[in-house]
Amino acid sequence: MLLEMMNDYMPEWLIYTIGGGSAFLITLLLLIKPFPFLPKDGGKKVETPDGRIVVINDKSNGKTTGVGLVFVIIFLLASVLFLPVDTELLIYVGLMFLMMLTGYLDDAATTPWGELVKGILDLVLSVGAVVTFLSFHTSDVTLFGNTFHMPVWLYAILGVVLMWTSINVTNCSDGVDGLCGSVTIVSLVAYYLLFQNEMPTYTWMGVLMSSVLLAYLIFNWNPSKVLMGDAGSRTIGFLLALMAMQSGHPFIFLLMSIVFIFDGGMGLIKVSLIRFLKINAFPNVTFPFHDHMRKKMGIPIKMIPLIFCMIQVVFCAIAAAIVL
Repeated sequence: MLLEMMNDYMPEWLIYTIGGGSAFLITLLLLIKPFPFLPKDGGKKVETPDGRIVVINDKSNGKTTGVGLVFVIIFLLASVLFLPVDTELLIYVGLMFLMMLTGYLDDAATTPWGELVKGILDLVLSVGAVVTFLSFHTSDVTLFGNTFHMPVWLYAILGVVLMWTSINVTNCSDGVDGLCGSVTIVSLVAYYLLFQNEMPTYTWMGVLMSSVLLAYLIFNWNPSKVLMGDAGSRTIGFLLALMAMQSGHPFIFLLMSIVFIFDGGMGLIKVSLIRFLKINAFPNVTFPFHDHMRKKMGIPIKMIPLIFCMIQVVFCAIAAAIVL
């Protein structure tokens, strides 16, 4: 919108920079004193293998949560204002708004929503995202420098699996101050560096998300004052999967989000194996793995995001070697 109005007066990179800077400053100002209607964290919610939701009191108890509502709305508004707007982009913006909204309603609910309800909602929005993508793009996939045509039905199934998985592993990883935001920024910067020419609109969308996350991290770094909640983490997961699909290298998600896949995904696998197959894999390992690092390995909370960021940088470099 503003891009079209300002394009005659300044280069696109400057317009995007103004957009990112504005998003950062507005987020920063709004998080200095969070809105009073935002919910307070009531302790960490953990699902037991038998399906029960158990609340564990920890240091997050009582902190303002759900601030993902704030920075996601700013991110979405900045995307509409500063990026080239078309029908596809507007649909994704609408889907991410719904993802943020469902996450926030869960954050604010007196009784936590069940995993089944959240899983179905995530599935519906994932299907919407993949159907939208296939309506505007082919199902061609590039892997190790070779491009091949994947049947639309197969791409649709794998795309939904990718989107749903990304949403949930990112959400599961949001349990340590600074972790989700910092690792996300590493991945989004890597997408920008690798695919700026192939998908300029979406790499700049990643820059806008990085901008609001930088402001958020000022208040979320240990000891944190605010938490993003499901409103933020689920939307981030949606965006990371979307970036992988838009790049034309959807399988690169396995490298670009390896920290979230391991940290959050292994916990989902462990719970599923216990619940459905009665197999207690990795009995001596606590998942999400950041809890194992904190509780059993004694690693300081401030170090955990830094360790995971370094790991993510390494795997993004491997992705770059494959793509380039």
